[in-house]
Amino acid sequence: MELPRYQISTNEDQTVFWFTSQGPKGNIVKIVIYTPMNEPGVYNLALGDFDPETNQTDFESVTNNSDRDKILASVVDTVYGFFAKNPDIVLHFKGSDKTRTRLYQMAIATFIEQLSEDFHIFGKLNGKILRFTKGINYDAFL
Repeated sequence: MELPRYQISTNEDQTVFWFTSQGPKGNIVKIVIYTPMNEPGVYNLALGDFDPETNQTDFESVTNNSDRDKILASVVDTVYGFFAKNPDIVLHFKGSDKTRTRLYQMAIATFIEQLSEDFHIFGKLNGKILRFTKGINYDAFL
């Protein structure tokens, strides 16, 4: 994906990444956290706004900082970083609400050809895992 992206920092085991969104709402620290799920070998990706003053992360906030595509491209960079350190892990992600899940689906659909060169992408629908297909509204993604 040849999109602008932010410079990313990470922790040593590459399970926490952060970058700063810059736009009309100011500078907002974004954090991407990879955490193990109940199923062995499966991790969840979570994106949120991090407040360095309170050390709290808000996974529900809607920033609208006019840099959506740059943020999504930066998140994809964290996926590459995470898999570089954890190549045998399955990654699970979805939005904090249906609107965000739909946003992720549209981004995947737009770049499916490029993403498919490096990843096997699946959608989760009604408890079933299906190969990602454009036009299907999934509940989550793997």
